[in-house]
Amino acid sequence: MNIIKAQTEFVEGYVKLLDFEYYEIVNDSTKHLPDGKYYTIQYDNEGKILSLETISYKKGKKSGESLRFSQGLGSFFLSQNIGFKNGLMDGYYMNTDNHTFSKEGYYEKGKKNGIWKENESSEFKIVSYKNGIKSGSFKSTDNDLNIEVSGQYKKGKKNGIWITKYTDTDMIIKEEYKNGELISEK
Repeated sequence: MNIIKAQTEFVEGYVKLLDFEYYEIVNDSTKHLPDGKYYTIQYDNEGKILSLETISYKKGKKSGESLRFSQGLGSFFLSQNIGFKNGLMDGYYMNTDNHTFSKEGYYEKGKKNGIWKENESSEFKIVSYKNGIKSGSFKSTDNDLNIEVSGQYKKGKKNGIWITKYTDTDMIIKEEYKNGELISEK
């Protein structure tokens, strides 16, 4: 493990880095090739801990699971979980503020793959991806606007029948798409 000036070994085998040290290492790999387990702690202006992040490197590339724990409502919660392989996101991904925002899905070689769930404020989406491109089923529900939308993507473009339902009035709009172009609306 490369130990860099101003670092101290953490009991569990992690190396503690201050924020500026972490970014110095990551952004200037000509001097230091990170290798091993690291953690950073972010503080607010009053010295209170905002978050703690762990990350592992193998020969200068992110590898394994990166975790971030953030302060919220008097305790810490897991706010981010990212899998890495050879420096690319690979595996499970989760990011949340534990209240109004969350994203969850899987990466494969740096690209979104499979079912992704996204929740932001009052809108909830389920989106299918293949090699980083929307492909397959899509569903969105916005509780503030009382709208539900569902349809299919093919190679990143709307395809087939898309249905928009206004849940407060039971009004339904059906649209047909081919290769992302609207061809009919009912």
